[in-house]
Amino acid sequence: MGSAHERSVDRRAGLTALVAMIASGRRGAIRAVVLAVAAAMLISLFAVGSAAASSGHRTLYVAKGGSNTNHCTYWAPCRTISHATSVAPAGSTVVVRAGTYHEQVFVTKRLTLTGEWGATIDGRGLLGGLPPLNSQGIIGMAVLVAGPAASGSTVEGFIVQHAPAEGILVASTWNVSIRNNNVHDNDLGATATFDPMPSECAAQGEVPGDCGEAIHFLSVANSRASWNKVHDNVGGFLLTDEAGPTHGNVIANNVARNNKLDCGFTLPSHNPDAVADPTKGGVYDNTIIGNVSIGNGGAGIGMFAPFPGAASYDNQVIGNIVRNNGEAGIAIHAHTPGENVSGNVIVGNRISGNGVDPDFVDSTTRIGIMLGSAAVPVSVTVAANRIAREDVGIYRSGAIHALGLRSNHFSSTVTTHIH
Repeated sequence: MGSAHERSVDRRAGLTALVAMIASGRRGAIRAVVLAVAAAMLISLFAVGSAAASSGHRTLYVAKGGSNTNHCTYWAPCRTISHATSVAPAGSTVVVRAGTYHEQVFVTKRLTLTGEWGATIDGRGLLGGLPPLNSQGIIGMAVLVAGPAASGSTVEGFIVQHAPAEGILVASTWNVSIRNNNVHDNDLGATATFDPMPSECAAQGEVPGDCGEAIHFLSVANSRASWNKVHDNVGGFLLTDEAGPTHGNVIANNVARNNKLDCGFTLPSHNPDAVADPTKGGVYDNTIIGNVSIGNGGAGIGMFAPFPGAASYDNQVIGNIVRNNGEAGIAIHAHTPGENVSGNVIVGNRISGNGVDPDFVDSTTRIGIMLGSAAVPVSVTVAANRIAREDVGIYRSGAIHALGLRSNHFSSTVTTHIH
């Protein structure tokens, strides 16, 4: 299967071939290359996920009718998920039977956490956290997978709901798989008051707090989120770099819909040291592939650097469906000097009926793909996308060099193809 580094090299090699094909003008072959790269990435995703899930030392069971005085066996299950995870040896599997469990679940060692049909983690009103995150006000998530010892963990098959902050937060770890979960109606701190308030729910200037959104990778490497349904939260998927870089992750085959206040998939750098020292921060070499982003309040998919030193670069956005979002379908933003959003690749997506980009364009122009830089030169690849029902298919603002623009397809419902 190869190491994580080898898989990253394979992804980069495939994308290098794609960019070379576009640059040579061989437009007829672009779709074939896109599909080949996508297939290779998905094979890598599922191969790694299977390996991570197969190494349990013991299987423990949780049921609503169980007792935490039991040994968490099939016939004598525990009552709470938290108790089972606390007593499970590293490498174990915890199977959670149907029912609603009103608790926060903290995973700090390598575990496979599996929910049977109807297993629900409900975090309503729960404001706990773990050090060092809680000292920064990062509290109130329903599920937390955190720390180096949690590397290799899996969370699958759950309904996750009603948390004051994130539904699922993965922090400062790597090789984690989050799959087949239904994460909805979280981020309640955006519209309600808690004591204490999660720090992520606090507004930052004109930008409202996002409460960490539904599934959040915070300083995470070589991990996967796949086949999740994420809806009716503040936002969908969030990849950030506050405590170190977030890189090499694959976000595949998920649905983010009706997250009314923010983006479906957001890759913003929040670390002012990311440009100067990539070991300290940066959101880079992540792959957003085969997802659906529909009806969200912000952009469908966004890569953003909001202040000097921030860096969201060399990410790949491939083969997604992006439709009817409140802001631009896919957006890249650089706002000040000293930022880096170059090297991002937007290829083979289907984009239609999205909204405006208030940071760079007037409040009435509907935009398929927004490429905006207020101060720094930006080089990206935008190729083989199919765009419909937009006022402007691809809008460039600032010093933008975009490779592959002629390979995009615009329907008759796009007023201006490339601005």
